[in-house]
Amino acid sequence: MERRWTGELACALQAATGLTNEQFAERLGVAVRTVSYWHSRPTCSPVPMAQDLLTTMLDRANDATRQRFTEAKNRIEAGRGGGGSGSVEEVMSAAVADAADDPLLNGPRSDRESVDSLRAEATAIARAGNTKALDVFTAARRIREDARNLARQTRRVSDLADLYLVVGQTGALMASTAFDLGHWDTSAALARAAHKYAELAGHASLQAWALGLNATLANWASEPDMALAYFEQGLRIAPAGQPRLRLRYIASRSFALTEDAHSVREVLAAAEDDRAASESHSDELSEEIGGEFAFGDARAAACAAASWLDLARGEEAERYALQALEHYHRLPAARRPYSQINGTAIDVATARLHMNDLDGARSALADVFGLPAEKRNVSLSGRMAKAHKLLRASRDPEAQRLASEVAEWQTSNSAQPLQ
Repeated sequence: MERRWTGELACALQAATGLTNEQFAERLGVAVRTVSYWHSRPTCSPVPMAQDLLTTMLDRANDATRQRFTEAKNRIEAGRGGGGSGSVEEVMSAAVADAADDPLLNGPRSDRESVDSLRAEATAIARAGNTKALDVFTAARRIREDARNLARQTRRVSDLADLYLVVGQTGALMASTAFDLGHWDTSAALARAAHKYAELAGHASLQAWALGLNATLANWASEPDMALAYFEQGLRIAPAGQPRLRLRYIASRSFALTEDAHSVREVLAAAEDDRAASESHSDELSEEIGGEFAFGDARAAACAAASWLDLARGEEAERYALQALEHYHRLPAARRPYSQINGTAIDVATARLHMNDLDGARSALADVFGLPAEKRNVSLSGRMAKAHKLLRASRDPEAQRLASEVAEWQTSNSAQPLQ
């Protein structure tokens, strides 16, 4: 049934359900501050989406809840003096209330401070290096939905561009964490959406970042030609410096998958020119926001190591992987990304297996074996599978024992199974 909800009626429904602000917001799928707003502005008119959510909740409520709400609604309407035409004073008063509660002028969180707050929240979650992937995904999704809701109501063009950027950034974070969680199709869809929002915001760096993630996904799906198409598209719009450098390192993986060692060397050499350019071309996304959007020396070296691993070049891979670990361990302990560090350690082990250094491989895996099961994501599991494949191919009894330990590590979590 159709109903025009007000903040007061929404709170009456909350009282009828007996839910706290947090529980009511979660049940509806809105922000807690939205419920708080309804409490502070009883005559406000919730946005259309919230109107529908409230109606659906009431329609699905049990008889007792519906009865309590109806009684509360009747008291509210009685307190307003019924529904007749009323005196001139009452009509004028109602007109003033309508003007004060105009949803076009008083939509929730429609001021500049709210936009800045969302940008700050998006930046904070991007920098949450040691937070579990699912927690990052959930937080980014909440911020994205708040920004999308606000974008539907804002009338300021400058605010709208900033909100599109927040939606794009948080969507990109969701895409990245979905990848870590093994949901590649979800990751690809979110990355494409992030690219579109970045385009609406006029933010070339975020556009290039999203295209780079799509290229990474294509590499993992063993589709290097598609990855190189994303690379070329990104290179046409990426600003000088860090954004272009990141794309070239991703492309090195693509060339490695096509077994083109010459192109790997060429693109890594070109990346050094981008590194030099970054000294005179700052990039807000990778440098000021940073976190997941940063692509420093550690990630670059780790990416190069992975490329040489794809080509079974143990010495080159070990050299770059050790460089990456050195860079990671220079960071303050609180900012060291456990996933990247452990992934690079696995790459060191795999490189040493290519060099027939079994003791060195075991040493590199020592800390990885101690990683809690909930932190063993699909990226780590995929890397470990490569090491396992090399170990299984060996007839050395010690290699077989290490292969068993790796297999046990894999089966103790829900990440990608051994191939």
